[in-house]
Order: sequence, then structure tokens, then C-alpha cells
Amino acid sequence: MKHVKLFLAMYLVSVVCLGQSSPCYGSKGQFHKNGGGFVADSAKVDDTAFVDRAAQICGNAQIKNSAKILNAAIVDEQAIVSENAVISVMAKVSGKSSISGSAVVTGGAKVFGDAKIFENANVSGMAQVYQQASVSGLANVTGSAKVFGQAQIKGKAKIHMKMSVSEEEIVDKK
Repeated sequence: MKHVKLFLAMYLVSVVCLGQSSPCYGSKGQFHKNGGGFVADSAKVDDTAFVDRAAQICGNAQIKNSAKILNAAIVDEQAIVSENAVISVMAKVSGKSSISGSAVVTGGAKVFGDAKIFENANVSGMAQVYQQASVSGLANVTGSAKVFGQAQIKGKAKIHMKMSVSEEEIVDKK
């Protein structure tokens, strides 16, 4: 019984002390001078970009211009975030996706594949935009919506809740 208690105590200590994952899956890197977030050695981040101390820039990702990566957001693989774009609140941008202009990806949203979010578009909640899909203009993709294939969401279109837009659909609200 004594050994069982000792084993359980050691197990709990290891889970508490070692259970926190390393930034960028254990990649080598450093903390960005503008915000203190982790940047893998393989990633590129402009000095003018802001990487919040809880954010991670992994893989070969690039953060350019005045882009901001905030609140535990992750940018990974070959994704590019540029201009005044903001990635925040546990959002993840990966693959070869591109976020630019004044676009915002937030709230646990995921953008991956070759997806493009640009101009003043907003992707939030648990929404997903992937494959070759694009969201532009003042469009909003929110909730648990999915935009994929070669779908294009433009203008002032709103895709929300459990809606899915796929293939070569174009949703454009003027």
C-alpha cells in the first residue's frame, strides 16, 4: 500500500510539473522582443509585428508588418499573417493559409489548408475555413460554420451557426 501511495504521489507531481506542453511542440526558439511570445527558430517574425506572451509562432510561419498574434493563438506550418491582421483568443492558423489586410481570426477559429482571409473579414467562434476557401470584404464566418472547397464568402455576407459553404459556392452580400 505504501508503494501505491508513493507511485500516485510521483505520478501527480509529474503530471502537474511536466504536463505543460512545450511551445511549438518542443521546437527550439526564442521569445519575440515585441510582446514576448514564442517564435520557433524556423519561423520569421518582423520586428514590427506583435506576438503576445501566450502566443506561438511555429514551423515556417511568417508574421509580417504590423500583424498581431494574441491570447494563446498559434500560427503554424507555412501560414502567413501580414499587414494589420489579428489572430487571437486560441485561434489557430496553419497550412499554407494567408491572413492579411485588417482581417481578424479569433475565438478558437481554425484557418488551414490554402485558405485566405483578407480585407476586413472576420472568422470567429469555432468556425473553420479550409482548403482553397476565401473570406473577404466585411464578411463574417462565426459559430461552428465551415467554409471549404473553393467557396468564396464576400461583401457583407454572414455565415453562422452550423452552416456549411463548400465546393465552388460564392456568397456575396452587397
